[in-house]
Amino acid sequence: MKITLIAEGSTKKDREALRWGISFLVGNVLFDTFGRADIFEENVCRYKIDLSRVRHVVISHEDWDHIAGLENLLRERPKMKVFLCKKTGPVLKKIVRDSGGSLTLVDSPRRIAPGVFSLGQMRANTGRGILYEQAVVAKSREGFSVITGCAHPGIVRIVKRAIKIFGKNISAVCGGFHMKDNTADQNREIIRQLHALGVQRVIPLHCTGAPAFRLFKRVFKNNCLRLKRGGTLKL
Repeated sequence: MKITLIAEGSTKKDREALRWGISFLVGNVLFDTFGRADIFEENVCRYKIDLSRVRHVVISHEDWDHIAGLENLLRERPKMKVFLCKKTGPVLKKIVRDSGGSLTLVDSPRRIAPGVFSLGQMRANTGRGILYEQAVVAKSREGFSVITGCAHPGIVRIVKRAIKIFGKNISAVCGGFHMKDNTADQNREIIRQLHALGVQRVIPLHCTGAPAFRLFKRVFKNNCLRLKRGGTLKL
């Protein structure tokens, strides 16, 4: 199983330029579509990412920085199956339907495609309201890996849910961990818990934040990895 980072924004400068968000290709499943459609499309071409075999799109949650490339993609390639959290708001559901996508609403954990699963929608109180988010799990020879968009429900909670569902430890966790606004003590505790849960590798991106990345590096050392745009992680 390969995970390719199509687009990612993680710095203050990225956010000011609206170059914010994340998008992955997980096997042949597209996971999120970044915060700017033009950059998403540009990166697909620049990094020669083959979307011709993609039939399934999973959107982690409805925030703008995860959905921007979806509408154009569906208009160019209608009938793609799009998986949204069941409690996603009506605006994004309408965009999917009006753009020609085949909408599937996710409540409980489910299989998306061979080797790729949704953990089901999880509720998060973001401080700006209630939000529902799903993460995906990729199965490979070395075990199960969790890929997150923003991890609003909490990255430790997400990993615990994956362990409960699959009955095995999680070998790698990749994506936005939503730790950028935490205190150092909060981040140390999150990292301690992930390590205690048996996570072997971490690939912190997007909303994780540079201070949290440095703390991850101290604990996981060479098993804390960077993934560049267009880069591929082999599981």
